[in-house]
Amino acid sequence: MKSSAHPKIGILQGRLTPSLGRGIQFFPDDNWEKEFYDAQEIGLDCIELLVRPKGLREHPLMSGEGRVRLRELVRDTGVTIPSIHGYYAPEDPYANDLLDIVRATADLGASVVLVSFFHEKKLGAGPDATWERAHTLLAPAAKAARDAGVKLGIEAELPARTLIEFIGEALAPEAFGVYYDLGNQFACGFPVADEIRELGKRIVGVHIKDRLSNTDPGVESRTVPLGEGCADFKSAFEALRDIGYPGPLVIQGARGEDGDEPARNRAYRELTEKIAAEVWE
Repeated sequence: MKSSAHPKIGILQGRLTPSLGRGIQFFPDDNWEKEFYDAQEIGLDCIELLVRPKGLREHPLMSGEGRVRLRELVRDTGVTIPSIHGYYAPEDPYANDLLDIVRATADLGASVVLVSFFHEKKLGAGPDATWERAHTLLAPAAKAARDAGVKLGIEAELPARTLIEFIGEALAPEAFGVYYDLGNQFACGFPVADEIRELGKRIVGVHIKDRLSNTDPGVESRTVPLGEGCADFKSAFEALRDIGYPGPLVIQGARGEDGDEPARNRAYRELTEKIAAEVWE
């Protein structure tokens, strides 16, 4: 087992369940409880819950009964829930949905809600109508998050300075942080280690992913198995160590063949742990 000197290592909910044609990212339906036991078996410390617009109200996070069951699974397996992988939708109902997610997160005892901006939902590269709209929709949840001690982690393929500016212009900026996806940022060509040091204590979550470099600005490069893309995990981990990053490293690795999830993610955990141990210890 790893030393407590380096961060805990976790996984995104759904990655321990065969895709069966559902794509790379989905809530694992009937298998969601089993994933806690699978995570325990392969040596993972935590699971980041995944909520999506479709089926949001049916997710166990969103009901009192479901949260009771989640607490039971944490107690039985020792696999904790540090964060919720949320989303962004530029429609009016989103403001209330995110507010409810934040309240449920606080009740469960998790500390971070990821708010992701990608593809058609991507933030502009500077203050514009997309920023104004996002700030308006995020405001109710930001106030609730501030009062509950929950952080809204902004994840976007943007430079650190732009993310800092976006957070600074938000209502209740102290409720916000940055959720840093190593694979995405390396693929975009950002100086990741420098950016991590610039963001410092603003970083509230980290995804462990690997992608090929983006060669076409209009096409997102492919996610590949950890160690096969352009991500330099060692330099990123050194920067995370230097800023005193206290959270987990959440694996969001590429999928393989249906059925290989335990072995594949055990290998991802071992690689992440090996590099982290070299850096932190």
